[in-house]
Amino acid sequence: MHQAFDPGILPDNKLRRLYDYWRSRCGGGTYPSRRDIDPIDIPDLLPNIFLLDVVGDAQDFVFRLAGTLVEDAFSMPLRGKSITEIQKAAGTPIPVEHHVEVARGGGPRYREGEMLVAGRDHWKTHRLLLPLASDGCSVDVLMGGAIFLLGGRMDEMPADPWSYSRPAGDPPLGF
Repeated sequence: MHQAFDPGILPDNKLRRLYDYWRSRCGGGTYPSRRDIDPIDIPDLLPNIFLLDVVGDAQDFVFRLAGTLVEDAFSMPLRGKSITEIQKAAGTPIPVEHHVEVARGGGPRYREGEMLVAGRDHWKTHRLLLPLASDGCSVDVLMGGAIFLLGGRMDEMPADPWSYSRPAGDPPLGF
């Protein structure tokens, strides 16, 4: 199915629980589908979770939904926005190599790094990406969990907004 992943590398209890939940939904060597994930099972994790639809052969990723802490970190609604669109708005590249690896069947990936959104360089993130596949094999959605750290501590408070303007006529996006 994918290369071995060691959940022991996950430094945060929320990410470990998200991984364990995802793993409990895997069946017989297949990835779970989006339908296998029930938000009722993990309500306390929802603010830190996001779902990304895979576009084509992982050419881009579009936010299907994002928890409140994820949207607060970006200071903008993310639903319906692509990674490419967010990069243009932020003026900062967002590394997607792990997204591509997971989308192409590489299994879970964990990354620690700086928050790469304009005005957020002092933030650190812990991010887990997990594959979901409608047919059990071909990844079509990425489920992620993100923990945001400010000055070496978890910051679960909303961030100060940074400038982002939506083109006129676009509807507001949200859950």
